[in-house]
Amino acid sequence: MAWIGNNTNDDTDEDDVTPPSPSGRKRIRLSLKTPSDVAKELARLYKRAQTKQIDIADASRLANILSILSRILETSELEKRISKLEGTGE
Repeated sequence: MAWIGNNTNDDTDEDDVTPPSPSGRKRIRLSLKTPSDVAKELARLYKRAQTKQIDIADASRLANILSILSRILETSELEKRISKLEGTGE
């Protein structure tokens, strides 16, 4: 779950937003299960940084985390495909 400060216009569905936390920031549930999900979140992050809704340094840190997550997801996907090809089908 991510904390978003004073973000009123992003691409998340209303169903994904939980009530504000005691700190006043919205909690957003993100589905980051595929590289495509991560790419969409990176695009949202870039948009928020460009419109100054989030500090560039914070955006850079978050983008780095998302990049690492994307590589992990891609590797996991490749491992599954290789296992299937080898007949081990884990």
